[in-house]
Amino acid sequence: MTEAIHFKGHQTLEAAEPECPQDAAPVGKLAQRDGGIALAVLSLWAAADTWHATTSLGFAALLAIANGLASGYVLALLGHEWGHFAEARWAGGIAPTRAVTSLFPIFALDMQRSSDRAFRAMSVGGNVGHWLVVVTLGAALPLDHPGSLALLAGAFAFALSASLTEFPIIGRAYRGASPAESFRGLTGEKLRRNRWLGAAGGLVLFLLGL
Repeated sequence: MTEAIHFKGHQTLEAAEPECPQDAAPVGKLAQRDGGIALAVLSLWAAADTWHATTSLGFAALLAIANGLASGYVLALLGHEWGHFAEARWAGGIAPTRAVTSLFPIFALDMQRSSDRAFRAMSVGGNVGHWLVVVTLGAALPLDHPGSLALLAGAFAFALSASLTEFPIIGRAYRGASPAESFRGLTGEKLRRNRWLGAAGGLVLFLLGL
């Protein structure tokens, strides 16, 4: 679900891809692509972070922070997408992959032919995925310099924004609403508000860690 939450692609599925019985791309190829993306952003961040650590230049610090924020955001997005996908498939949902060139979302859940259980599992899975990235980064990184803090803050910003949007949808689904009804009340204004709240949360986390 692209944008801050990636429910967008699934919300419009019935109109966009009503007939999609088979995978458009092998899961392995998608995993290779997204694994490559993760390695690329982490490598760029590590290079900038190392430059700052070895030179203490102000510009190097800014570059490390910028790379950290962007890389953390991308890593959380990847965790989010694959969490949705894994849980949708695990719960028996009809969730064919999209083309490798389509980037995100990586699959399209057929909400008419999939069970409500699959929709609920998919919804929860994305949130488990992005918060798992946040927890992993927080546990693995030495959070004593700006680049590492920025990496964690970028992931936290995405996770907070996505969960603020998706938790109400998940709550309605678990109270018995259909997948379509679960999106009731989701507006562009709320999406924008949640993106700003996520960004603010990431900024606060970054500043508290300095």
